[in-house]
Amino acid sequence: MIIVTSGHVDHGKTSLIQALTGTDADRLPEEKQRGMTIELGYAFMDLADDKRLAFVDVPGHSKFINTMLAGVSCAKHALLIIACDDGVMPQTHEHLAILQLLNLEHLIVVLTKQDKVDSERVEIVKLEVSELLAHHHRQSVIYVVSAQTGFGITELSLAIKLLAEAQTKTLNQLSVESSFRMAIDRAFSVKGAGLVVTGTVISGQVSQGQSLYLSGQRKAVKVRSLHSQGRVTDKAHHCQRVALNLTGVDQHRGAQRGDWLTALEPAVAVIEAPKVICGVFESSSSFKHWQAVQVHLGNSHTTARLGLLQSLADGKALVELQCEQSLHCVEQDRIIVRDSAAKTTLGALRVLDINPPKRGKRSPERLAYIEALKECSSVKRSLQVQTQDHCVKKSDFMWANQLTDQARLLADEQLLELDGYLLSHTLKQQIETQLLTLVEDYHQASPELLGLSINRLQRMTHGKYPLAVLLKLTDSLREQQLLQSTRGLLHLPRHSLSLSEQEQQQWLSIKQLMLAANGPLWSSDLAKELNLELTVVRLLCRKLIQLGYLSAIIKDRFMLTESLYFYADVIRQQINVCGEIKTADFNSIIKLGRKASIQLLEFYDRSGLTWRKRKDNSRVIRDSSIFISSDLAEEHRS
Repeated sequence: MIIVTSGHVDHGKTSLIQALTGTDADRLPEEKQRGMTIELGYAFMDLADDKRLAFVDVPGHSKFINTMLAGVSCAKHALLIIACDDGVMPQTHEHLAILQLLNLEHLIVVLTKQDKVDSERVEIVKLEVSELLAHHHRQSVIYVVSAQTGFGITELSLAIKLLAEAQTKTLNQLSVESSFRMAIDRAFSVKGAGLVVTGTVISGQVSQGQSLYLSGQRKAVKVRSLHSQGRVTDKAHHCQRVALNLTGVDQHRGAQRGDWLTALEPAVAVIEAPKVICGVFESSSSFKHWQAVQVHLGNSHTTARLGLLQSLADGKALVELQCEQSLHCVEQDRIIVRDSAAKTTLGALRVLDINPPKRGKRSPERLAYIEALKECSSVKRSLQVQTQDHCVKKSDFMWANQLTDQARLLADEQLLELDGYLLSHTLKQQIETQLLTLVEDYHQASPELLGLSINRLQRMTHGKYPLAVLLKLTDSLREQQLLQSTRGLLHLPRHSLSLSEQEQQQWLSIKQLMLAANGPLWSSDLAKELNLELTVVRLLCRKLIQLGYLSAIIKDRFMLTESLYFYADVIRQQINVCGEIKTADFNSIIKLGRKASIQLLEFYDRSGLTWRKRKDNSRVIRDSSIFISSDLAEEHRS
């Protein structure tokens, strides 16, 4: 367990920690000289069963608010420290407001410097503090202590230990479903050991020898050794302070404060940390649309623009944060937002979506979806909402919520997994119905065409569903005999493409012309020979292509499909003998002219049969399994 301090400068935060633990958290010479905390300090308190509690001491001066935010960013428990002689001061208000925005679980109020005032002053300060807590809708026991005389230290220490023991039991009951994640607050080299980074474990657990991923580099790093809560150990878990000795870190970039360590390899969608983040904004001060702000997460901060999507009735707002630099956040993180001058805390953004769409940000469907995510009280419920209308990539969801493979919610019976995507059974039925409707509408609009390719079908759904999911679902529909596939085109079983009597006669004429020419013909040549309009010939040739009788080697130039298979055999035989085929050799064999030979070879390159060697303009076989004569349907040979 970790407890952070908060409060105005010179209110005795560091002295109190020293009285509780015996450790002076001010370690820098400048801190000793100036008598104030500048950097984050750390101290530990021994508990029962050989466990330890960690304290994070933060600076109270307004000039070091960035450091304070780094210290409390992942806080769940805090001490609000107020000096009896000063009472409630500006940083007292600001620190408490920040802790409230971070959704703090426990707050203990401590009135220090009791030895410098009389009892009447203590009661006055207690009243001030009670009013302050009431303003923030907080309740807390107030302890009065003196770090100099030891007054009240024993009682405060006992209360902290009781809280720590209760929290330790709760932490022990948590599952191992969360993956390791840590924000680095210090990085330094130790002679004989190498790079050491320190930080607070936000989720999951880490062990000696484990591979981790460092933000800023793609290659995994390894934990050589580790300290937890100030002691050498081989394992550490969330809500503990750790120091990790890492190997495999990029020597040019290294590790630095503000970097993140994760056990999960970043998903492809977020391999670069997001710059655009969508969430619900809990405002403590008014803000304007597209206002310039500073945002803080963990030990990193950057400038950003705060875009309003929708104001909500409860005083909150759905917003989009567009950051100047990447922010390594995940869903449900809380990002502190301050004005551009870093003088006022505007509020906190609870992250709901780290990969928002680029279009339709304010559409009713999108806003309703984000508002539904806002109401989710658990990761399981969030997954249910996301899979209701979306195909969610499993690896992306695991990254966005830092889940391990052992997360039970990923195996929920209410969910269906298709080729790495999660979706609800309701959505599956909805997609299947939509696919069948699209195919049927297509038949009615273009009865002369055989069907649709899967890629065109995906485009007709406006790309809403991944191609991998559509492939699985169309396979399922084919198994149910609700769809059929002919030459790669999807169509309804009752729909078949056939030539009319007049088209049949025209096809026979085209076939004779092509056999006589012994090569490809232009659509204009066919129109002239058949005495037909060019548009009519083009439509007929398109239908013949659908039936598999013709193929277009380039636009408006057609060849009998059986001839393409024949010339493919010629190419294979030549390559088997010579190892390659050159344009001149192919032209001398088929005798159709250099231009037609080049067009045919480029057609085979595009189809995947051959691969062109740029160096000497020759071809070799790329995929020998296509254009096999035995695969050609009998009706296409006749």
